[in-house]
Amino acid sequence: MSVSRLVTIVPALLLALQACSAVSPDDTSDGGSAPRRDGATPIDERDGGGGPIDGDGGTASDRDGGSSGTTDGGAPASCAPACGSGTVCVDGECVERVSGVPGIDSVLLGDPTRFDEEVLISQNPDLSWRPSRIYKWRDFVQAVTTMHTRGIGDMRLWLGEPGDPEPARSRYALVNLAAFLAQSMKETIRYDACDENNWDMTNGYAISNACGQLGQDYAGAGYDCEMACPRDPSMRMTAVTHAQWYGAPGPLFCAPNATLASVSGRSDGRTGRWNYGFDCYPYPASQPGFVAPGGDAWTRPQCEVYEGQRAGRYEWDGSGGSVEGCCWWGRGVIQTTGRCNFGMLNHYLGAGHLDPARFPRPAGALYPDVNFCRDPEAICASTEHPELKWIAGLFYWMSSVEPYSRDGWVYKDRLRAFVDGGMTDGTFIDGVSGIVNRGCHNPPCGTGPLDGAADRRANFELVLTTMGLR
Repeated sequence: MSVSRLVTIVPALLLALQACSAVSPDDTSDGGSAPRRDGATPIDERDGGGGPIDGDGGTASDRDGGSSGTTDGGAPASCAPACGSGTVCVDGECVERVSGVPGIDSVLLGDPTRFDEEVLISQNPDLSWRPSRIYKWRDFVQAVTTMHTRGIGDMRLWLGEPGDPEPARSRYALVNLAAFLAQSMKETIRYDACDENNWDMTNGYAISNACGQLGQDYAGAGYDCEMACPRDPSMRMTAVTHAQWYGAPGPLFCAPNATLASVSGRSDGRTGRWNYGFDCYPYPASQPGFVAPGGDAWTRPQCEVYEGQRAGRYEWDGSGGSVEGCCWWGRGVIQTTGRCNFGMLNHYLGAGHLDPARFPRPAGALYPDVNFCRDPEAICASTEHPELKWIAGLFYWMSSVEPYSRDGWVYKDRLRAFVDGGMTDGTFIDGVSGIVNRGCHNPPCGTGPLDGAADRRANFELVLTTMGLR
């Protein structure tokens, strides 16, 4: 892609991202504290999901059936076996290099245990903390390497400029990554969520929350654009992650009306809700050795929907709407949500689905074997590409945060000023948090106040400390 084409495409991409934002005026919480474990009414807050970006369901074999080696489209070759500690895969080879800048690479390729155990941590229902089971440092570093070395057309993840002197360049790069991680820790890592959880209790945890929560419609006009994935009523898939508190709703799912008629007993497509107060004694899903059944969530035995389940069940009482074609819930470390955003992922990173005469494809799409329109769940479920849950978030970061410039507040200028000023100005991370949580550096800006400012600041400080910048 030429520089002139990049100038043409990127503003259009930014406008589309803003148009497809998962933030709604009523969206005042992007995380959520764990509800009570005794079955009492949970706190009305999110439990993961709802960040600002941002076919048939596809089985595991569908998702991971891509070939290794360079494809005709110029995709990077994979590394088999997987690269060992201190290395990343670049064009089919395991190398000890992310950027070629020692000050950056020594941090990213150092001991991953520090970051897995101190930064990428998730909260249990009892409010204790543990390393995330989903988000791993090695996958993050692989995603950073891929988006910096390969990128999308001429767009690369920013790790400072080649002309920046050391050690300033390393600090610029690491602060950029720390800001990204601080937001990701708040949006999803804290809750160990890759898929959006069913968190909207205003409608009784309706099964149709898969279609959109708090009145949103992820397949509708608010998440539409020219690059959007086509509507497909035949889609059928189940989320691979979900909340874990006592009685937490089972995973989101989508399916044709006719498919669900056998369990709902209805011909009108209406579904029901998750009854979190239903007791599952003697708690079969909590017994040692229990493994949750695979397949569609609605076919799983009552009280065995997920490992550790102690309460709750799907109730097909017609209180929820149809989930036909409702497969566009949020996924990834900064929740990619809606047909527009998945469509852009598919065009810029995946298999593609648009008329190339109108929408020229970037040379060498990174994941031509992944069709994000047919299988958006690949972001969370792919075993061949575990870095996808990070890639989707970095795509948003590169397209919406790094080039952000509004009313004199320019992201990279503010980042440089933060580093050059001794990394003491807290307004920098607050501005970044506003961009991610509300779409502007100075909330409320029409969408509501910044949520979780203190958590995001604390996350940022933790990452800076773990990176050795404090």
